[in-house]
Amino acid sequence: MKKRRRVRKSAVFVIFVLLLIIALLISMIAKKVSDNQVSEPKQEKTTETKKENKKKQTNLPKVKKIDQSGDPYENTVTVSDLDSIYILVNKYSGLPEDYEPKDLVDMEDDYANNMYGTLTLRKEAYEKFKEMCNASRKDGVKFYAESAYRGYNYQNIIYKNYIDENGQEKADKYAARPGFSEHELGLALDLANIWTITTKGEEYKWLTKNAYKYGYIIRYKKEWEDITGYSAESWHIRYVGVKAASVIQKENITYEEYYAKYILTKKSSK
Repeated sequence: MKKRRRVRKSAVFVIFVLLLIIALLISMIAKKVSDNQVSEPKQEKTTETKKENKKKQTNLPKVKKIDQSGDPYENTVTVSDLDSIYILVNKYSGLPEDYEPKDLVDMEDDYANNMYGTLTLRKEAYEKFKEMCNASRKDGVKFYAESAYRGYNYQNIIYKNYIDENGQEKADKYAARPGFSEHELGLALDLANIWTITTKGEEYKWLTKNAYKYGYIIRYKKEWEDITGYSAESWHIRYVGVKAASVIQKENITYEEYYAKYILTKKSSK
């Protein structure tokens, strides 16, 4: 009788040990599954963050490839990434009619002719313009902004005045149609020093050598008329950032060429 009891106790003990082992195994498997489920979303979030950071770093305008083989103002595209400083605006690439930069700031009298109203410019472009002006003045060369940001309606007035005075054909050589002017970006400036800046003036010579250091380019040169579609403007500068301006300076190319070579190519390779 005692022997049977011992056998029963031994059997119960064995069963208890087996159940304990099974419980431990189930617990370990459940923990592993749980860890995998937690780690997977975290990995996806990291990937998404990297994509977002990469997008912020490139900051390239989201536009279709611009076809400049046809006549100006035909088959145009509309820029959509309006916060980018790399926006290309010309006779083939335009802006929405209601566009106005979000970060426009007032220009101080030391850097702009505010006699007929305070000029405005995008903040980044203005900070760099002040640096450039201060540097040029140390070299004994002074210039200031005669014209900066223009809205669609104001550009329309200017364009119509050109038509009234010179006719449609000449107007398109000297002025941009509303919606297609760099001034509407808040990144372009017309400069002066009492008189309009010319290619023979010390201001132009200084800008030719130094503007790129501050992210600016002389946008419309005589030798580039066939590409830009505009008559030369020695007084018109455009902010594109130091990196882009440095490449344009080194290779002596138009912004259209830079855009096609470095921005569209980079976007198409993604």
